[in-house]
Amino acid sequence: MAQSALTPTLDLDRGDDLPVGVALSWRLRALILSGRLETGARLPGVRELAAGTGVNTNTARAVYRRLEDEGLVASRQGQGTFVAADAPREPRIEELAASAAEAAIERGVDPRDLARVLYAGSAGEGAAIETPEVDEADVRRTLRSQIERLEWELAAHPGEAATGEDSVPRESVGRIVGLEELERLRDDLVQRVREARGAEERKGEIEGAARSRFEAMLADPAAHKWDTVSDAELGDAGCRTYEVQPAFGPIGALMNWWRVKVSGGCP
Repeated sequence: MAQSALTPTLDLDRGDDLPVGVALSWRLRALILSGRLETGARLPGVRELAAGTGVNTNTARAVYRRLEDEGLVASRQGQGTFVAADAPREPRIEELAASAAEAAIERGVDPRDLARVLYAGSAGEGAAIETPEVDEADVRRTLRSQIERLEWELAAHPGEAATGEDSVPRESVGRIVGLEELERLRDDLVQRVREARGAEERKGEIEGAARSRFEAMLADPAAHKWDTVSDAELGDAGCRTYEVQPAFGPIGALMNWWRVKVSGGCP
C-alpha cells in the first residue's frame, strides 16, 4: 500500500499523555482488526512511517516488532512489512468503539478516560456495577488472563521480565487466592508495563539522537571535531567508540583534515 493511502489515517493526538509509540501501535492495530488494512497490504517502511507520523525511527521499528509478535503483521526480507495473512479480524470494532464513545460523551465522560478504563480491565474505583450477579470464578479467570497477558508483554522489555513473585499466584490446598490479591497484582503489572513502555520510548529517542550525530560526523568530520559516539549510545552490540580526530596528527589539525576513527573493542 502506498504511503499516501495510509499516512493520513495515522494522525496521532499529541495532546494526550499516551506515549506516541503506544498510540501508533494502537492505531495500526485498530486499522488491521477492522479490516481497513487488508490482508497482504504493504505498510510503509520504518523511515516512511517515522517521517509520516513524526516519531523516531527506533519507535517505528519497535511498533512493527510489537505488531509482528502479536501476529498482526509479517516482515519479508528485502520486501517490507505486510498485514499478516492470518491476522484476526473484527469488522465491527470501530462501530462498537464509536457507539461507546458517543455514549460516554452523552454522559459527560471523556472517551479517552473510557479507553483507559477498558485497557486497564477495571470498571474504575467507585464505579457502579449494574450486573445483578457476579460469578467469582469467571472474575478470577478474567483477572488471571489479564495478568498473564501483562506478564507476557512485560517479558518483551529487556530487564523487565516478571519475577517469580510477580507471576500469577497458584491456589494451594487450603488457600484460594483472593480477588483483591489478583487485582493488586494486575494493577501493579499495568503500572510496570506503562513504565517499561515509557523507558523504551526514551531509549529510542536517545539512540535516534546519537545515530543522527554519528551520521553527521561521517558526512562532515571537520564540522564535528572531537565529537564521539559509542556503540552503547547507538544501541548497537559492541564496545567500539567513534571519534572525529585529525588525520595525520597535528599536521592534519593544522590542515583541517579530519576523519572518524574507530577505537576500542570488546575484551
